[in-house]
Amino acid sequence: MKISRPRWPLLIQTLLVLAMPIFLLVADLRIVSGHWFVRWEYGKADFPPDPIGLTRAERTRLAEVCVDYLATNASLSLLEDLRLPDGEPAFNARELRHMADVQGVYNQMTIAGVVAALVLAGGTATLLASKHTRRRAPAGFLKGSLLTLGLLVAVGATMALSWGDFFTTFHRIFFEGDSWIFPYSDTLIRLFPIRFWMDVAATVVGLLVIEALVLGALGWIWMRGTGPDSQT
Repeated sequence: MKISRPRWPLLIQTLLVLAMPIFLLVADLRIVSGHWFVRWEYGKADFPPDPIGLTRAERTRLAEVCVDYLATNASLSLLEDLRLPDGEPAFNARELRHMADVQGVYNQMTIAGVVAALVLAGGTATLLASKHTRRRAPAGFLKGSLLTLGLLVAVGATMALSWGDFFTTFHRIFFEGDSWIFPYSDTLIRLFPIRFWMDVAATVVGLLVIEALVLGALGWIWMRGTGPDSQT
């Protein structure tokens, strides 16, 4: 008589696989949401200058406040009180509404990242608790890394072949209507031109590739160090 095997180890392993790309993506978005990235971008010799004349120091000051607004979940008043060198408000009402929307999306992604981290930690600990299921933990890491790389190939190809379509589709998914489209005279475009977002995407993709390869290699080595179990 065939003995049925419990399904929960496979379910947990599947959750590990699905959680890995989410966790890595959110972690890397948090990494590039820092002052260091703003300064690195503006410090590039070929980075587009402000067409209306903001200096590098002025752009850095304004952009770092925008980053702080997102990363610290600050009040919108942080941006409302921000001023250009001539004393005028840095952002108009449309820009402020968009930044509030961006913060909402950013917060939702952060929550998703935290949930994914908990799944990875809790699922790994659960699988390692029994000798009959512990091999599924490194298997989950390996397959999660492969899934991450597969998604990157698909998304990376889309970005490389048609950045404009990718950028537009991304914004249409997360924002309503054309609330994300601004004239080139608006401060947001002057601070964060398309080149900035292309560099953000390239940096995140680069980090994801490195992380997925490292975690995949560790998962493979880890699997080889664990003997076969009854659930494999």
